[in-house]
Amino acid sequence: MYKRLKQNGIHHVCLRVPDLYKTVNFYKASFGATLVSEWGTEGTADHAFILDLGTGDFLEIFETQEPLSMGKWQHVAIWSNDMEADYKRAIANGATVSTEPAISHIPTRSDQIVHMKYGFLNAPGGECVELIQDVDADAHM
Repeated sequence: MYKRLKQNGIHHVCLRVPDLYKTVNFYKASFGATLVSEWGTEGTADHAFILDLGTGDFLEIFETQEPLSMGKWQHVAIWSNDMEADYKRAIANGATVSTEPAISHIPTRSDQIVHMKYGFLNAPGGECVELIQDVDADAHM
């Protein structure tokens, strides 16, 4: 059911992909996305799904066979609590590995260090998905 779940931030990221159902099923099966809403007429350009990837982190998905000339996001990043399990599930659902998971300890300009595990997958719709998992300061691969 569609409802506002947070006060600020991004409402949704929109994907236009060559196979609507394959992409919707990929995000549901791989990352636990839930259906928020569906609209439009089957087989037309206005047919779309809104999926929730978290608590109000919406992904809007349309099908298109037309190449897009608009600006493009480099990737969409999704929080992970278990990188290895999420990678396996995504690959089982049609993703390919762009980069294997790696750990990085990133020093910021405010002297904080961000400790994360990250990795990139190519989703079946052609989009790049990054997974991010928080790790401890002493974590290493």
